[in-house]
Amino acid sequence: MLKLKIGPELVPYSIRRSRRAKYVSLSIGAVGVEVVAPFTMIDSEIISLIEKEQKWIINKYESYRQRFRQMPDMPVEREFVSGEKLLFMGQNYPLKVLEHKSGLTNVNLTEGLFLVAINVDIPLDKRREEILGKLKQWYIRRAKELITERLELFSDKIGVKVNTVRFKNQKTRWGSCSQKGNLNFNWKLIMAPMCIVDYVVVHELCHIKQMNHSQEFWRLVENQIYDYKEMRKWLKENGRQLNL
Repeated sequence: MLKLKIGPELVPYSIRRSRRAKYVSLSIGAVGVEVVAPFTMIDSEIISLIEKEQKWIINKYESYRQRFRQMPDMPVEREFVSGEKLLFMGQNYPLKVLEHKSGLTNVNLTEGLFLVAINVDIPLDKRREEILGKLKQWYIRRAKELITERLELFSDKIGVKVNTVRFKNQKTRWGSCSQKGNLNFNWKLIMAPMCIVDYVVVHELCHIKQMNHSQEFWRLVENQIYDYKEMRKWLKENGRQLNL
């Protein structure tokens, strides 16, 4: 992992060249600064650009790291009524339940709200189960989309090939890897901040190379997630909150 000194901070960064990229783009994540650049741009030009944007980078980087550290306490069991809070990507969103006269129950995250539209004919004593089921479906779809995208990114960086990927409702594990390169992920990861998702993805991908937790394994993880120890600690302290 490359590191760049910006003021008092040592900020990790990675450079990825893309044939599709016409301009340089910067994003902040668990791996620090991710730079996507055209093939024709040389490293010195990229470093110069990063240095010019150092104030923005430091502000975003600190904001990102603070956000994943702050985890609100969530209720043990929800009733799934308007006003309750639901987690998505490390942030709390209020739930608003609306009634409609026809159609199926549907879930949307829009304008900072989880909106659930439920058929008025569904009995009151059945609504909690109905809303819970639809929310699970929504979360699983989002987990598949995001984790598949991150797997493509990090498998290329690590140099491994994934066989199959499945999403499960696991009670004690966030991910697992088989000898054949089959990966399982807990769909509830989508409730965690992006940096936690990236850590679990990288953790399981590194197991394709090292089916153990040796020093070599953790070196592989650290090459991609330099502060992986913070991510492990966060999961131990906050993992129980990632639930419906």
